[in-house]
Parts: sequence; C-alpha cells; structure tokens
Amino acid sequence: MVRIRFSELDDTIQKFLARTQQGETIVVEDDNGTVRCGITPYVQASPAEKQAALATLNRLQQQASQRMAELGVSEDQLDRELQN
Repeated sequence: MVRIRFSELDDTIQKFLARTQQGETIVVEDDNGTVRCGITPYVQASPAEKQAALATLNRLQQQASQRMAELGVSEDQLDRELQN
C-alpha cells in the first residue's frame, strides 16, 4: 500500500478526488476499458460506532459459542470441515 497525504497532491487531483467524498467511487480504466485502479472513500467510524459494533460482535460470538455447545460441535471440528 502506498500512502500519501491529500494535501501533497496538486490542486487538480485534489478537486478530481473530492468526488469520492460525496460517496462516489472512481474507477480508472485504460484505453481498452480494463480497470486499472479504483478510489473509494474511507469513512472512519466514530468511537461510539466502534463500541456498538464491538458489543454486537461479542454478543454474536457468545450466541455462536452457546449454540455450538448445544450441538456438541467444537471449533476444531468446524476448522476441519472448512479445510475439506
């Protein structure tokens, strides 16, 4: 991955990329129509959103563990099934 600060880009490119901030993904194609790269905006979750997502994930993991125990299935058994 290559990282660059938005402020390091020239004005023309900044204006062009500003579209992605409006929820529009930019796809760059070559002259043959082959997709070469895409630019999708990154929206960082707020601390409250992260906390809510973590709470949901923990609840789902607990439910899955409880259901697996009820069925008598271990994580090792699931891993073996997925690898086959």
